[in-house]
Amino acid sequence: MSVPSAYSIVNMGFSFQMFGFSSEADLNLTIKDALVDHGHVLSGRIGVATYASTEQPISTYVKKALSCLVAADLCQMRINRLAQEVKQEDGSDAKKMRQQRADYLNDAEKWIGKIEALAATSNDFAVGCVTSSHFEEL
Repeated sequence: MSVPSAYSIVNMGFSFQMFGFSSEADLNLTIKDALVDHGHVLSGRIGVATYASTEQPISTYVKKALSCLVAADLCQMRINRLAQEVKQEDGSDAKKMRQQRADYLNDAEKWIGKIEALAATSNDFAVGCVTSSHFEEL
């Protein structure tokens, strides 16, 4: 199983100051907790054996999916923080973060789809996912 490090998530462009943490250790702890939570959910979705696989490219896809899911969580945390700081402006920072969050979630689904496609060829298992909404895209 290939789980991304907190350091690799931080290198995606996050810093402890963005969230009001007092140190990078606080951010790393938050990231590690999110990795554990998303790991449980992802392993339930794709299966424990697939999640724990060391075969390539499945291991890389799992790592990328987890990275995107955690990054989406961090974006949501940043949006929440920005919402507390909003004054009389257009909220463009929050809008950019919402788009970045959506991009991370879309990337996570892409990697999960690749994992599911590989799993489908290995054990006659097929799965699909359709995402739709009646809300306007932000």
